[in-house]
Amino acid sequence: MDKLRYANIVLDIFCIILSILPIVYLVGNHRYRQKLNQFFLGACISNIFMIVGDLSDWIFPTIASASERIILSAATTLYYAASAFVLYFFIRYIMKYLQMTGWTKKFCLIYAMVLCGMQIVFALISPFTGSIFYVTADGYQRGPLFLISQFVPLLCYLLFMALVIVYRKKLLRREVVFFLLYIFIPLGCGAVQMAMRGIAIVNAGVTIATLIILMNIQFEHEVTMKERERELAERHIDIMLSQIQPHFLYNSLGAIYHLCESNPEAARKAIKKFSEFLRGNMESLKSREPIAFESELNHAANYLYLEQQRFGDKLQVIYQIAIENFLIPPLTLQPLVENAVQHGVLNRRSGGTVIIRTEKTDKCAVVIVADNGVGIEKAKEIHSMGDRAHIGISNVRSRLNEMVGGSLDIESSGEGTTAIIRIPWAEGGGT
Repeated sequence: MDKLRYANIVLDIFCIILSILPIVYLVGNHRYRQKLNQFFLGACISNIFMIVGDLSDWIFPTIASASERIILSAATTLYYAASAFVLYFFIRYIMKYLQMTGWTKKFCLIYAMVLCGMQIVFALISPFTGSIFYVTADGYQRGPLFLISQFVPLLCYLLFMALVIVYRKKLLRREVVFFLLYIFIPLGCGAVQMAMRGIAIVNAGVTIATLIILMNIQFEHEVTMKERERELAERHIDIMLSQIQPHFLYNSLGAIYHLCESNPEAARKAIKKFSEFLRGNMESLKSREPIAFESELNHAANYLYLEQQRFGDKLQVIYQIAIENFLIPPLTLQPLVENAVQHGVLNRRSGGTVIIRTEKTDKCAVVIVADNGVGIEKAKEIHSMGDRAHIGISNVRSRLNEMVGGSLDIESSGEGTTAIIRIPWAEGGGT
């Protein structure tokens, strides 16, 4: 019998070590920030507490002192209470995974709270009433209401099974298999342990089932990463296409051609700005990391200088730069400036002004691109803004969020348009 007891102790310790692996995985790279993973993390932590509580049953097969009785009673209470939390967190996990809503979500939540709450209540009162367990000189003993502690998990697993069956069309075959394994492995182990006292395999079953769910999370993570990589690749292509501006290139070269005859010095400066603009485009397309705002501002300034050579006094530019010491995704400012020029001020007969301003707040760096043009709605009436403008704004907003945790807000009226970029200091690298 001692060999079996030692085997159970070793098995429980091994299960604790295995249960730490999902926790390390979820804590790494802050995966626990996702609501779904928070429920799974709760189930993993609760499982460790459950195993720790179970260890006392094997460490103290008999009770020799009052302190041992207290330790065994407290640990066994922990075991049954923690088992309820394992069930509760996994119910919440599967509800979130299936994206349940409406009355079915409310029913499952109430169902879980009632069953798990009942298990916790009986666990807490058992040291005093002996309802589901009690402690004697011979150690842990099953109480007269012990079956309640077995029916609660059974009813929870029946709910799991029902949800998998009802929502099977929303799940991949792999997901159905993983969820069914999570259900049947602990159930099978529980049935064996209930029939054969002395064999502690429920904890092992729950731990193995937890690792199975972790495998599913990892599969899901890999699928998500591949999907994200595909989206980033498509977005990168969109950016490249949006930066291939044949009309702008032809018009800029035409303006430089005329300057060569009328003002050679201005032509040389325009050629320099034109080459810097093209080089900036190429370097930005290669960059996968945020760049200094100063570099992005210079790129936008080169664009504006070339446009001013074409439109003269119709395009006025004002720079109100209060701060530059922060990072910003490449090709973020220039698309906003281009929209301000093409769809804002140039739609007015007399032209207008583009203002680029930066501000510093306690929480973020603020970049403002404002124009006194006709506004977005009026620009749509005059001519189609085209897909490229929409793609440009969409890409700017997405890359701000993904690369520096920033945001883009656009306000527009008949008196002009204002685009406001906000980049948190903690994300954007400001000082």
